[in-house]
Amino acid sequence: MNRSTRFSLAALIAGALLFGAAANAQERTVNWDAFSKNLVRAIQEGNEGLQQSAMCMIIRYGDYLHVKDARFDIVRIFRSNKNPKVRQLALVTLYKIQDPWAMYFLSRNIRFEKDEAIKKLNCCIVNAYNAKKEAAKHPEEPLTMSGR
Repeated sequence: MNRSTRFSLAALIAGALLFGAAANAQERTVNWDAFSKNLVRAIQEGNEGLQQSAMCMIIRYGDYLHVKDARFDIVRIFRSNKNPKVRQLALVTLYKIQDPWAMYFLSRNIRFEKDEAIKKLNCCIVNAYNAKKEAAKHPEEPLTMSGR
């Protein structure tokens, strides 16, 4: 590598490290309760763009948020929206919320779903939720593969 390439690569790595540190520091200083309340309000609004942005934020920051109050509105979006991409967004959002009622609804919805892509994603989400719930019951047991 020549000198300018090494310098460019070093600058890129340093920039990435600084950006990552700044983003991590920002996540620590956020008022997550206020952010959660505002996201719930955004989901409850009638503006579709605002709802979709709020669902993206819930997916991105779901580990820090308390947005279970929005579960019924997200289910309504999932059930009533004609756009399959918005429905997929609502499905993933419901998974990130990890609400038992929403997961029960999704498990019941599988047999009535007409869109194959939504049906497959729905099955994957319910299976992942159930596996996570089962793993939480038995944390000391190692993961084994049967039939080998």
